[in-house]
Amino acid sequence: MDRRPAALVVEDEASVRGLLAELLEAEGFRVEAVSSLDGARRALDGPAPDLVVLDRGLPDGDGLELCRSLRAKEATRFVPVLVVSGRVRVEERVVGLRGGADDYLPKPFHPAELAARARALARRAFGGATPLASGAIRLDPDRHECWVDGLPVVLWPTEFELLRTFLERPGRVLTRDFLCERVWGHAAVPTSRAVETAVQRLRRRLGHVGGRLETVRGYGFRLVEEPAPGY
Repeated sequence: MDRRPAALVVEDEASVRGLLAELLEAEGFRVEAVSSLDGARRALDGPAPDLVVLDRGLPDGDGLELCRSLRAKEATRFVPVLVVSGRVRVEERVVGLRGGADDYLPKPFHPAELAARARALARRAFGGATPLASGAIRLDPDRHECWVDGLPVVLWPTEFELLRTFLERPGRVLTRDFLCERVWGHAAVPTSRAVETAVQRLRRRLGHVGGRLETVRGYGFRLVEEPAPGY
């Protein structure tokens, strides 16, 4: 049985629909993607999704119609809704939020921001993010706290997100471009040197376990899953 949270994507533009589905799947969602209000209503005949990502300018009406109908039904009243729309004026965003959306992201959007907003809505819906741990390192995303060997470690926001990214993918080599996009929100800036510097700072913050953040020359960095002898 697939235990991943379910997301419903309602977007008429095929390329955007595919991108949204890809991003949400990368965040751990099981995605159903449709192109119209009618398709969304048919999808909602089954079990309620855990997240709805919704365009407004659909071929058969304003996506807010679906948002209002979700709020009117007991089974879907509390399903988080993220509107992603080209209607970017402040007045339009206010209409969307008053129409029942939990969040409103203007197009064009950055993939990292979309992923972050989806994660935030899911956290609220499911009562918080699961603490992350690897060996002596423990991280609580909701409380924004970090411990090593049970002792608190103070991290700046960038360092915290960097460590979180490593802990979510233990043992995997993460490229500098990937870290830029996940942590800073864009792929081009900061420079490769800035990423290196941030990793070095994080190593120092983590003390005797900092050496577990390993440089893989020519590729990027990884968090080794078990401490090497002597750490």
